Amino acid sequence: MGFASLMYLVFFTSAGFSLSAANAATVALASVLPDIDTGGSYAGRLCPPLTRFIERKYGHRTLTHSLFIMALFVLVSLVPILAGCGTAACFLLGYGSHPFLDTCTPNGVRLFFPFSRLRCVFPFDGNAPHRFRIESGSKLDAALGVLLWLACIPALYVADMGYERFIRLTQHSVESAVRDYESFSPTAVVCAVMKARNALSGEIIEGRFPVAGALNPHTLVFVGADGRLHTVGKDFEADYTAEHIVCEKGEPATIAVRQLDMRYQVLGVLASEEGESYCLGEVATAFDVSFPLRPRAFSPVEGRGKRLRLTFARKSDIEDLGLGGMLATSGTVLVRSVVRRHEADSLVRAQRSPAGGTLITCVLNPGETIECRKLKGETVAAGDTLALRIIPAFYREEAALNDRKRVTAREHDRAALEDLDRTIAAAEEAARADSIEHANAEALATRGYIAGAAVGKSLEKWQKSRRALRRLVSNRALLMGRSALEQDRLRLASEQLRSRASVQALRCEVLAPAPGTLVEIRRDQSGGKEKVSFVIRSGPP
Repeated sequence: MGFASLMYLVFFTSAGFSLSAANAATVALASVLPDIDTGGSYAGRLCPPLTRFIERKYGHRTLTHSLFIMALFVLVSLVPILAGCGTAACFLLGYGSHPFLDTCTPNGVRLFFPFSRLRCVFPFDGNAPHRFRIESGSKLDAALGVLLWLACIPALYVADMGYERFIRLTQHSVESAVRDYESFSPTAVVCAVMKARNALSGEIIEGRFPVAGALNPHTLVFVGADGRLHTVGKDFEADYTAEHIVCEKGEPATIAVRQLDMRYQVLGVLASEEGESYCLGEVATAFDVSFPLRPRAFSPVEGRGKRLRLTFARKSDIEDLGLGGMLATSGTVLVRSVVRRHEADSLVRAQRSPAGGTLITCVLNPGETIECRKLKGETVAAGDTLALRIIPAFYREEAALNDRKRVTAREHDRAALEDLDRTIAAAEEAARADSIEHANAEALATRGYIAGAAVGKSLEKWQKSRRALRRLVSNRALLMGRSALEQDRLRLASEQLRSRASVQALRCEVLAPAPGTLVEIRRDQSGGKEKVSFVIRSGPP
């Protein structure tokens, strides 16, 4: 029983079988079951009739200790094992360990019974057959049993911890700490017990620090004593280099991970997350962002141009940089929230829609000005006037000029059509005369007064005049089409200018589309024009 239990704790638990009392009991009981073939054993006393039958017919250490009966048990247990039943595999381990140990006795075991009566022993020495073998019930046998049971104590400790976890504890490396963090973080708060040296200043820190996350397989992000986020990992790649580090499972917690679509959302929605939250992702912003770089120091918020990167950024990191009113135009942020078990009992987390944002952009043309009616930080209601846009009055003059162009184009096209009509009339008269001339030539040729060549020349002349007439008629239709198209274009342009002049008054209002707080007013130059942007954080005024 001691040997089978030790094999279970050392090999089976490391192979992935669960450590449980049921599996351990199955291994222990199965390890004594082969001795049901003798009445002097514990198993034999449980079922005397079966024991007497096997002992009289086959003898001790024959049928129940043979490979034949073990093969039958393997066939019976094969389906449960393939179905994931670990108890069946534990039974085979316990049962098979018994015949193996019995080969270490002086008499050995008939493993190939009933096909062979050969006794198998281990180890075998031809000069001294009983050397190195142990007699059952001897003092050496009892001492070996005690040693095996004592060996089960540390094996149980390691199996309960997990062999991978035990190996990582002995390594004290950052890579092992990262793997421990990934194992513990789904269900608990994780802390790092470490001694590390600052890569820049050489300062030594030692103690227990909360872990925010893992950047990669060899870098952890932790909360330092100063409340800021730092990294510990390989030299020249992190803020701190660990001399020794171990991750420990802390207080049980509920971990919630959700994705936020930051399209037209203000970053204040991230700062409004309740509890301990970490944000990861990259977003595009409406305005340029830039932060001073800290050499050889981890920055949870990095910005360049109109791109903003968040790496385990917390509420305090966003608020300290004054990014609550910054509007994101696109991007996705992953928010990992940690709620400790004692906080979850008293904290009622209401599901609320994230506070969105609205970006209103007004591009001023040359000569236009704008007058703001609301200041940054004021609350606005839907329809409130944010600013007044002063536009020069030149649309009606442009419409009048366009009308004059339309009249001039119409007169010009009418004169061109009259000239073309006179040309077409002359061409029709010439074609008619050529037709009469050709008819006369045919009549004369029929009577024999003129040759056939003269008829051909008259026909060619008539056809040429007809082609010229058709070409002139086509040109007239094309001119009429172009004139109509130009008239329609000028008419639509005039109507558009009149509509613009009527819709946009001299003082044009910029209205708030939804209630909220005016968190940003920004003026930028874009393409030689001034662009004024208003950012409203959604919410009741």
